[in-house]
Order: sequence, then C-alpha cells, then structure tokens
Amino acid sequence: MTDIDREKILKHLNEKEDLPPLPDVLIGLNKKINNPETDIEEISELIETEPVLSGRLIKLANSVLFGGGREKAEDLQTAIMRLGLKMVLDLAYTLELPAMFKRRKTFNQLSLWKHSLAVAFLSQALADKASLPRETRDAVYTAGLMHDIGILVFDFLIDAEYGKFLKDAAKSEHSLEVLEQERFGIAHPELGAVFIEKRWPIAPPVIEAVGAHHQALMSKANFGALAKIVDLANRLANHCGITNGLTQYRSKPPARGYHALLGFEEEELEALMQKTREGVEETEMVLTG
Repeated sequence: MTDIDREKILKHLNEKEDLPPLPDVLIGLNKKINNPETDIEEISELIETEPVLSGRLIKLANSVLFGGGREKAEDLQTAIMRLGLKMVLDLAYTLELPAMFKRRKTFNQLSLWKHSLAVAFLSQALADKASLPRETRDAVYTAGLMHDIGILVFDFLIDAEYGKFLKDAAKSEHSLEVLEQERFGIAHPELGAVFIEKRWPIAPPVIEAVGAHHQALMSKANFGALAKIVDLANRLANHCGITNGLTQYRSKPPARGYHALLGFEEEELEALMQKTREGVEETEMVLTG
C-alpha cells in the first residue's frame, strides 16, 4: 500500500480541481428560500428547470417520512405548499447530494445514503422535540445528511488506497473513524468538515456538526447543540440497524438520559425509530433515481 498520510490527503484536497461543487439549483434555492419576498411560484419555477428533481421531490413529499397520512400531492406546487420552503430545500439536498460523487465500486453508496437520510430525519425530529432555536432547527437536517460526506471525499481523493482500506475495515469490529485515524492520520468526520468549509457555502455550525458527529456528546469540548443532536441521531440510527455498512462495528445505544432530556418517552422514541426504518426503505428507489 502506498504511503498515504494526513498531510498528503489534505494537500490533495487543496490541489484537486474536480471536487464537486454544490449544484446551481441548490445554491439558487438557498438564496430564494432565504429571501422573505420569494413566493412559491418562483421556487416552483426554479425546481422545474430540473425535471428529474421535480418528479422525485413530489415522490418524497408523498413518502412515509415526509408526507405520511396526508392527501397525496399530485403536482410540484401542492408538494411545496404541504412541505414548506425549508423542507423543500432539505429534500432537494437529499436528492442532489448522492448524484454529486461518481458511484464507484469501492463500497455501497446506497447504504451510506440511507444511513445519512436516517440521521438527517432523526436529527430533525430530535431538534423539533427539544424546541431548539429556529436557527438550529433550520440547519439540523442538512448537518445530519452531510455528516458522513468525508467517506465520499476519501474515496474521491484516494480511491485505490481507500478501497483496499475498506476491504480490511469490513472485517473489523472497530469503528470506521478509529481505523481511518490509525491508517491515514485523519478520519472522515474531520476530512468532511475540511472539505465542506473549503468548497461549499455551508454555515459554520453545520461544519462543526460534521466534524464532531462521533464525539460531540462525550467530549469535554464545548460543542454546540447542533453537533450534539447529530451525534445522538447518528448513534440512534446505528443502534436501530441503519448503518453505513462499512464495518462490523455496532455502537452502544445512546444513554437513556440523552433522549429523556429531549422529552421522549421510551415508546415514543421506538415509534420514531420504526418510522425511520420504514421510511428509509420506502425511499430507496427515490435515492437511487
């Protein structure tokens, strides 16, 4: 195996010119949705410039996770009105991000994106239950969705070396980030945060959450509420069997005190996790396009 270490990986990240930028449709949606004078028709017109995105967004709007129990939306404007502008942006991220990194045979990206969707959905549910400030609740879904982006960055930068690494990691009972740190001197949470900070116009609390999603709850460092919510959601997703599928490691279930502090009864939390399992499986076809 070639001598790939932290310094070389970060140097490669700085110099590589073909790392994917955020799609124009996401940047445009961000600007319009954050503009209080924007109306639904403008949002609809922008999304309709991407016909595939438009059709898939309607499907997600009618899914268990995002539209369960409500009357079916037949067109884009109805879907937007039902979801609300912020959720429309979240679902656009859900649909666009998986297409940005070329699918290689290194590992199963579908498992990673199903796990990321579960963490995003659980993060939003936890933040809403905790009645966190609106600024935090508005960012939490995106942070959950992006939390494992560093795995894709590893694969993009050093695909041959990372592919060999993952073959060994698949047999291990140690966590992926521990194995990455030992092998490369940097793990996917930090690499993902560095990549986003350098390449994408994303808010600093989201970047912190991506970088701290395995340590925010247990660390003595003073991480923000967003990072702690994403860490907890990641633990819950792993505990209920929705993992990224890259190692045999299974994290311990979160201490009961964490979700109790958020106001969840045990039965209510189990119902949320069951809904997440069912919803993620239902959306598999949408995620794969």
